[in-house]
Amino acid sequence: KYLIEQKCNINKLNEQGRTALHYCCDHENIDCARLLLENDKSIINIKDNEGFSALHLACLNGNLIMVKYFCEQGADVTLVDNELHSLIHWITVCGHVDLFDILVQYQTPIHTSDIYGAFPIHYASQLCGNNDPIKILTILKKLIDNNADVNCLDEQKRTPFIWAASANAIDALRILYKAGANPLHADNDSLTALHCAATCGHLSCIRMLIELYGCSLESEDINGCTPLFYAITFEHLNVCRVLLHLKANPNHKDHRGRTPSHCASLKGNINCLKCLIEHNADIWIKNKRGDYPIHEAINSISVSKFRNEKNDQLQRECLGI
Repeated sequence: KYLIEQKCNINKLNEQGRTALHYCCDHENIDCARLLLENDKSIINIKDNEGFSALHLACLNGNLIMVKYFCEQGADVTLVDNELHSLIHWITVCGHVDLFDILVQYQTPIHTSDIYGAFPIHYASQLCGNNDPIKILTILKKLIDNNADVNCLDEQKRTPFIWAASANAIDALRILYKAGANPLHADNDSLTALHCAATCGHLSCIRMLIELYGCSLESEDINGCTPLFYAITFEHLNVCRVLLHLKANPNHKDHRGRTPSHCASLKGNINCLKCLIEHNADIWIKNKRGDYPIHEAINSISVSKFRNEKNDQLQRECLGI
């Protein structure tokens, strides 16, 4: 109050591009914010170097009192940061469920995309797989109740359902499916939710996708690879076993004629190769180049040896030997 009376420039920006109002968001007492806005209300929507307004910071901090006050004072609830994250994006990733209804009351957009094409519902779906999913699940339900599109696409054409499968967010998958999510959708690279779950080794999620939601064991990506290829490539033996137990084709050929056995041999994944053989994989199928899995194994050894020799030579050169 004294600084205002002395005609000090209280709206001066610091090196982060922030005004004094930005720093009011660290506290629940609104007295300082009130004095600043009574002096010059235009500062309420000033954004810092990262594109954060004071309301953004209040949302990030989960500052219910300040969020409500800024909204009452006419703060622009449509502002986004430099990566196009909205207020709803931020309360979602921070788990501030208590701010949702207030922001919606002031007509805050709940379904806008960021620079990655991702909507708040994408983040809510993924974060439900973390250690404390209850708050995020509540936000996910609120987003759906407020008509967020459960089949919206990010820049890779991935749906919230695919994000949830990638994060092993079982509860989110149930909620999304019940709300009309398409479990069979494929992204830009023709990857499905099952491909993504297999890549990450999410065993319980995989069973759910296949047994409850009808995801195809033989869905192919852009290269003709099924989820089994991904389980083998990333050395998820238990996933490999489950997929084969559920009747995944052990002899499926990708667009280059490679089978899962070729893939296991190339990766030196002996455990998955044994599992494939136990489930009647034919290790004498040629790829389009005419190579059997054994050729892939030999090539892999040769490449590994070459790399080791090159690394050894580089080390010798660096040491002047």
